[in-house]
Amino acid sequence: MQTVILAGGTGKRVFPLAVNKPKPMFKILGKPLIQHVIETVKEAGLKDFIIVIGHNGEQIKDYLADGSQLGVSIEYTVQKEALGMANALETTKDLVKDNFFVVNADDIFESSLIKGMTKQFKKSGAEIILSCKPVEETWKFGIIQIENDKVTKFVEKPPKGQEPSNMAVVGVYVLTKKIFDYYKKIPVSDHQYEDAIQRFIEDKNMVRAVSYDGFFAGYKYPWDLFSINEYLMDTHVKKQTIEGGVDVSERAQVEGNVWIQRGTRILEGACIRGPCYIGSNSLIGNNSLVRDYSSVGNNCVVGFSTEIKHSLIGDNCWFHTNYIGDSVISDNCLFGAGTITANFRFDEKNVKLRIEGKEVDSGTDKLGAIVGDNCKTGINACLSPGTRIGPHSIVGPGVNLQGDLEPGKIIFIDRKSYVVTENRITISSEKK
Repeated sequence: MQTVILAGGTGKRVFPLAVNKPKPMFKILGKPLIQHVIETVKEAGLKDFIIVIGHNGEQIKDYLADGSQLGVSIEYTVQKEALGMANALETTKDLVKDNFFVVNADDIFESSLIKGMTKQFKKSGAEIILSCKPVEETWKFGIIQIENDKVTKFVEKPPKGQEPSNMAVVGVYVLTKKIFDYYKKIPVSDHQYEDAIQRFIEDKNMVRAVSYDGFFAGYKYPWDLFSINEYLMDTHVKKQTIEGGVDVSERAQVEGNVWIQRGTRILEGACIRGPCYIGSNSLIGNNSLVRDYSSVGNNCVVGFSTEIKHSLIGDNCWFHTNYIGDSVISDNCLFGAGTITANFRFDEKNVKLRIEGKEVDSGTDKLGAIVGDNCKTGINACLSPGTRIGPHSIVGPGVNLQGDLEPGKIIFIDRKSYVVTENRITISSEKK
């Protein structure tokens, strides 16, 4: 069976992480999210993929090519405008054969989900298979009603009190080519895909559901990366692995489940406390500390007395005497000495961000900075909880940044004048 991977979205809600690259190309454990998805589906026995690309999609195509390096086959279609899931699937109608899986390029789940849905498809004879799990906040999800093992209703984000059940649809589907005929009957909208399935059900076609209780996380907001990272570390970093060519000082500490890639150096006094991942050809400097589900990319320098806690660091990043907590730092960033990411509010409330004109609760009281590619900070800069910095931006020395900084901007403290007077204090070299 073929698998369609949807990778055409613009990623506005994860600003600034998808300005320069597609959302599924964010790396965790040295691999883009879309590669993790492909490997999970392949583990379930499926090897034929169609990837729908859009915003900066050529980066995905350049990286994955025809899939042969991963032991799979990949074809591509292009979604020219981000007009929703149904529109994305329309681009594949000349390539798909009979029934096919649909997954999102940045949803992380267990291979058991694909295996269970495949088994149900073969056993039941249903033309569409949905996956589902119970939720409390039903109004945030697509909700299905199940009677006698058959799906009888599919409602996207039902109003409170009007939910047909508490079973939410998980973002993995088995569809039939017939669904394309139903798209033609439904007006284009954000719910066109869900409405088409509901119409399919109303026409007495068989739709079944598979209950799933394993791990599932979607990358909708920047902080979703933390739970994804924790899951991937727990499943891929189960022991201490130090690759060839790694130089660990006898006076450094490496504790717990830690994966260190080739060519990396761990200097005297450094401590890595797992679970952690360190990429290749990086340097963990004197008296630095990397801990608690932190991931450091390739060719990074974690300089003297820097602490990185529960954070995701891209490739080619440099730090010196910094505190990086609960933060996401993209590729090619340089933090001046003394820059810190504040990650906890004085009132101990959850950190909230303004996204697409609405205030969004991150659901956590620990959230630092979200920094795009190619950014720099000066000495002693402070990035307040939930600060977001667009790519190619600079935060000047001593700036206390709160809120967002758009791409390509520089922010400095405006010092229009200084006062210089005579020194009337005697400076003595004698010790008292």
